[in-house]
Amino acid sequence: MLPLVLSLALSAPPEPLAFTVVGTGEGTLTGKLRTVSLTLGVEVATTNGPQTVPGLVALRKPDTALPPFPTGAHIITAVGDRVPGTVTGGDAKALFFAHATSDEKWSVALDAVAAVWLKPPAADTPPDPTKYTWLAGTPTRDALLYRNGDTVRGTLTGFTATGVKFIPDGGTARDVPLTDLAAIGFNPRFVRPRKPKGPYANLVLADGTRLNVSEIALKGNALVCKAVCGPAVEVPLTKLVALNVLQGSAVYLSDLKPKKTETTGFLGDGWAWAADRTVRGTPLLLQSNDGEETFDKGLGTHPKTVLTYDLAGKYSRFEAVVGLDAATGKRGRADVRIRVDGKELPLPELKTLAAGNAIPVQVDVRGAKELTLVIDFGPAGDVQADVNWGSARLVE
Repeated sequence: MLPLVLSLALSAPPEPLAFTVVGTGEGTLTGKLRTVSLTLGVEVATTNGPQTVPGLVALRKPDTALPPFPTGAHIITAVGDRVPGTVTGGDAKALFFAHATSDEKWSVALDAVAAVWLKPPAADTPPDPTKYTWLAGTPTRDALLYRNGDTVRGTLTGFTATGVKFIPDGGTARDVPLTDLAAIGFNPRFVRPRKPKGPYANLVLADGTRLNVSEIALKGNALVCKAVCGPAVEVPLTKLVALNVLQGSAVYLSDLKPKKTETTGFLGDGWAWAADRTVRGTPLLLQSNDGEETFDKGLGTHPKTVLTYDLAGKYSRFEAVVGLDAATGKRGRADVRIRVDGKELPLPELKTLAAGNAIPVQVDVRGAKELTLVIDFGPAGDVQADVNWGSARLVE
């Protein structure tokens, strides 16, 4: 689909950086990466010599917060990539794109792109392109969002040197300069998410880039891998903040359907839980010692919510980072409990959950049949009580 080999490299340090590695075994290891494989695990150089972490689940750069999604000009692909940069042109089948921190030019097939932001989106823009009101409609169409707020729906047929070729519904073909546009949305019927059948990884880079990749290998001070959307990519370890393996040794609760759900409102209707977003449809924000963090995977919940998952004895542990939303929960309180096969676990920090740093949780679920998450009202009811579960996952 995408023939170009891309590079995100600008410079590399003389020695590999240290990362904390999470695998299927107990505990974590922190050290310099020696080998990285989505299927075989990771070898880490530690003070006690090289050690292997089987069943790679995640990598994190210590003392570094997960950055927010790109806030300037960027593209969003069908598989959820978010890449900052600028559109430089295109044709009837692809658009050309320059990554914000690389000299490389990207060629991205149009059916792999969900939306392009040519200027910074408004602060209240939903993170999911399917929620863009200016792109929604029946029947679905491509859409141009002008800088003055107007929207035109129709069919994008290609690019010019400085703009796009567009046929508006009920109108005639025209050339529209990119300088007139805030964003381009592509017809959801023709956007093709093509996820791999086996394990792949979501990379988080320091500039906010989110990139889904496969076939990872360590080459010197960079990860060499294949982007799910097509090209080969080289990512310097200096720019890597986190790596989370999907469809591997861990399954994220946001990718599962609960066995049972219960919602009860404090003064009216309850709040529906959300996958990979808060209950308000915003990114999952949590506070930590490293600052405010934006999680790609997790659950958004609000009192009172009870979620029960069928484990079928397949997993060894449940882990998550739990806290009140860093934006909407600055004065909130909540009573959060975790039950395994109906037995409540002693987690006093969750029962009195308040604003501040999120709480890391790791629960033994070996042989367990059910996991239940209870998000209950705090002393002030449900005021500012959006509870986020960052990286909530079950590990085999």
